[in-house]
Amino acid sequence: MSDRTSVFSRNLFNFILMNKDEEKDYQYILDRVGQRLVKYRKSKNMSARQLAAETGFDQAWLTKVEKGQKDLRLTSVYKLAEQTTGDVFYFLREEE
Repeated sequence: MSDRTSVFSRNLFNFILMNKDEEKDYQYILDRVGQRLVKYRKSKNMSARQLAAETGFDQAWLTKVEKGQKDLRLTSVYKLAEQTTGDVFYFLREEE
């Protein structure tokens, strides 16, 4: 595991612990990631096809993520963030 991944894992673990009083089930998190991805894509006036081309992710995979139908690993969320917002917590934190 690289130092960068290790730091990410620790930060994510701390983020989850900080929100322990607001425990959410796994599907809620998948739905939130999907909703935030749709929000990002629409803010850039992009189609799913355009987002796939820009990020290098498969369009079918991105569509499943947007619908909360894709079982995501933390590394997938991290890679998605790297290719879009640059901020993994954009996909995980509650709306402000």
